[in-house]
Amino acid sequence: MVGRGSYTCRWKTAILASRGCGSLRPMSDKTPSEEFELKIREAAEAMIARHGPEVENETTEKMIEVLDTGSIEDVLYWLKVRQRVRQTIGRDRYIRRLPDKIIWAIEQAIEQGRSQLARLLGGIYSESKAEDDKIR
Repeated sequence: MVGRGSYTCRWKTAILASRGCGSLRPMSDKTPSEEFELKIREAAEAMIARHGPEVENETTEKMIEVLDTGSIEDVLYWLKVRQRVRQTIGRDRYIRRLPDKIIWAIEQAIEQGRSQLARLLGGIYSESKAEDDKIR
């Protein structure tokens, strides 16, 4: 049996998102569609070209924005774009500050299909980020 946070479960979630499904129920073990991967790759490359060194911050903000207002499929899309950006630019996840730790928790909640928790953490992230920005 595949664990909830495993590689296979994350791809199942991506497949659901690419097919426009409304729920995050498990499905058979398959790889994501090439079309979905192409969309993710193109979006990541466009974001990198547009935002340069600030690209990871921009993808984080976009993911939080759609978490507050969009469907879970949109959130999954931006999560995958964010992960592709990190992979493309060769940057490891930065988790020293509290807002970064909360974003990581949001990613994990989304990957596990816990959308209500992800939305709750999104509000906490926004407050934490605002406080962090005041300090900096």
